[in-house]
Order: sequence, then C-alpha cells, then structure tokens
Amino acid sequence: MTDTSTAKTVAVVTGAAGMLGQALLELAPESVVVHGVDLAEGDLTDAGTAREVITSREPELVIHCAAYTDVEGCTRDPARAYLHNAVAAGNVARACAELGARMILMSTDYVFDGTKGQPYEETDLPHPLNAYGESKLAGERLCAEQLRDLLIVRTQWLFGPGGRNFVSAIVERAREDKELRVVADQWGIPTYTRDLAPALWRVGLSGVTKVLNLVNCGHCTWADLALRALSAAGKPEAALERIASEEWPTPTMRPRFSVLSINRWLALGKDPLRPWPEAVDDYVQNYLS
Repeated sequence: MTDTSTAKTVAVVTGAAGMLGQALLELAPESVVVHGVDLAEGDLTDAGTAREVITSREPELVIHCAAYTDVEGCTRDPARAYLHNAVAAGNVARACAELGARMILMSTDYVFDGTKGQPYEETDLPHPLNAYGESKLAGERLCAEQLRDLLIVRTQWLFGPGGRNFVSAIVERAREDKELRVVADQWGIPTYTRDLAPALWRVGLSGVTKVLNLVNCGHCTWADLALRALSAAGKPEAALERIASEEWPTPTMRPRFSVLSINRWLALGKDPLRPWPEAVDDYVQNYLS
C-alpha cells in the first residue's frame, strides 16, 4: 500500500535555465519533486519531442516558462515568436491533457495595449501592440483549447539572478560610467523572480484555473525603476536622462500603462507580494554587489 502521507507532487518546469525557471527550481517546496527541462532536453516546438519530454517524466503539474522573450527579436521575426511562444505552449498543453496533468502557462502584460488608463484585470479584453504580445496571447488561446486544468499567469517586468534584465543592465552601465537614457512614460510593475516563484508554487498546487495576474506591489516607470536600482547599488549620483518613448530607437510599439491588477490574487485570500522597491534593493544588494 502507498503511504499517501509522504507522497510528493511531481512537477516539470520548462525554461529551467531562465531567470524564473532557476528560481522555481531553487525555491520548490519540499512537497514537490521537480524536474527542470530546457533546450538540452528537447525542442518543445516539435509536437513529438514536447510529448516525450513532458510525458516521460509523468508530472502532475507543469509550469511552462520556456519562451522567446526578446521583444525586439519577436518584432524582427514574428514567425519565430509564434513558434516558440504559441506552438510550443500548445504542444505542452496537449501533453498535459494526455497525462491529466495541471498546467501553469506564464504570460505577460504585453497582451494589452496600455490604453485603459488603470490597472488591467484578468477579465479585460486583450489587444497586443507587438509580435511578442500577439504570440503570447496566441499561446494562451492554444493552451485553453487543449486543456481545462490550466492557469494562465500574467506577470511583467521580471528581474532576478540567473539572467540579464533591466535592473542588472542599468547597474552595470552605471558602474562603467556609460550613458543612461531611460524611458519615463511607460508604467508597469517590476516583479522579482524570487518573490514570484514561491507564489507560483502556492497557486500551482491549488485548484485555481483561468487567468491570474501575479506581480509585486506598486507601479512605476522604467526611469523610476532605474533610479531605485542605482540607489541600491550605491550610485545615486549617476546621471540619468528621462526620455519619452518616441526618443528611444525601436521599431516595437509598447504599452504605455500596462500595470496588472492583483485584485483576484487578493480575493483568493493570498498575501500580496512585497513592494517592488524592497525587492529591487534585495536583488541589487545580494546579487549585484
């Protein structure tokens, strides 16, 4: 007879080499046996490979973090964006459906156009402005077609150890005395992977489905985030030029105000993640010192 009191949940984290994937592996609860998979284990854009990668590990939960997140790269090559952000997600969802496994799909605020003027709820109608947002929204829809036990988690402005991100780039440029020109008219919520990962495990091991926004508390502009990072790094004197979106050379349209509401998270009885400035201080002082 199986001793159910010691049974552990088997989980798979895709994109295990990325910032969020690494945090999920490191911060997995003791009640979980977690397998990390990345490109070395197989190309998830191939349906057969995705099925083998997922089903061979017999998970009860899959957290799908793998994605093509280079926003400018997605603009240059929307076909690649669709393949990695939509087709791969659909392949993973199909494998989960075959196993009867639960799935969390990581998504983004970029499914919105930023014109609402107030934080986006999960029920708001998506309208992406760029290929990255379009491909992630397509992934959401493909997964929903394949799987009922699905939770789509939208988050934004991720930073943390284990990969390059806006915060680390700003601190690095300041330490090298390089020019700092930062957009000051786009608003969002900086979200720390080491705060996000434990929250994902909590909700992943519950029965919550549909769509959920999950971010740190508070919101700011990219320029505000840069200034906080510089202060945490002991470089508050670094000269920073605030610029308008139109002054940044990019072919990619981005939402101006894509702040995500955490009302559903709070309604589930969950404690809010800490304010983003505290998280930035933690990251810079403990990982970028």
